Amino acid sequence: MLGDEPVSSAYAKNADFWISIIRDKLDPYQTLLTDPALLNAVGDCTGLDILDAGCGEGYFTRRLVELGAHHVHGVDTCEDFIAAARSHPEHDDESSSFHHADVAALPLPDTSLDLVVANRLPNGITNPGQRFREFARVLKPTGRLILLGMHPCFYAARAERTAPKSEDFSVEAYFSVRTVEQPFKVADKTSPAASVQSFYSLETYIGMITAAGFAVTDLREPHPTAAMRRQNPWWEMNFVRPLFLLLVCQRL
Repeated sequence: MLGDEPVSSAYAKNADFWISIIRDKLDPYQTLLTDPALLNAVGDCTGLDILDAGCGEGYFTRRLVELGAHHVHGVDTCEDFIAAARSHPEHDDESSSFHHADVAALPLPDTSLDLVVANRLPNGITNPGQRFREFARVLKPTGRLILLGMHPCFYAARAERTAPKSEDFSVEAYFSVRTVEQPFKVADKTSPAASVQSFYSLETYIGMITAAGFAVTDLREPHPTAAMRRQNPWWEMNFVRPLFLLLVCQRL
């Protein structure tokens, strides 16, 4: 199995669940927070060659193509995701390619891309810094890397999206590797299997990025606006602490 076996195995078991969630647009975190934040960070992508790292069923690849990207390479370790992406009626072979591969061993030439986007890609467990070195390898000089994932500062041993209790957090746990296994519940649907991902302290996470040859040029924490909170009380119950971290990085 490609990638980190526990992570890849969980995605294989949950593939149909995630394809349904994405295609039916059931996840408000994605549709109202993380996607707008990513697209804002990407900006004008006209004519760019892009990697969608951890592309899932390909929806963000299709969006980048729609926005004018020259070519987007989607890469994922889950074979069912890649099959779904290739068979989608909006898939265009000329402007996008989907690869069943590991982002830590990309099937792409050196210095061939303008932009890498890692959209809620789980952190690596085995040799976690390798993916950043691969991103640097495939990017052109001055190419950009945009990373959006779960916020490392607010996930301890447990990862519920409720207000943290003091017993849920320890300094020792924060500065060690925290591997979290939990099912996801979206729109009253629960994933068949628990997802698996590891979290690292912020200094460790950024250290891996800079060691690969990147400078962090922007840091954002996508969150609902005051107007969104007023209009929908769901946010008050489900966004009680920062959940997401977005980093914009420049290859040096």
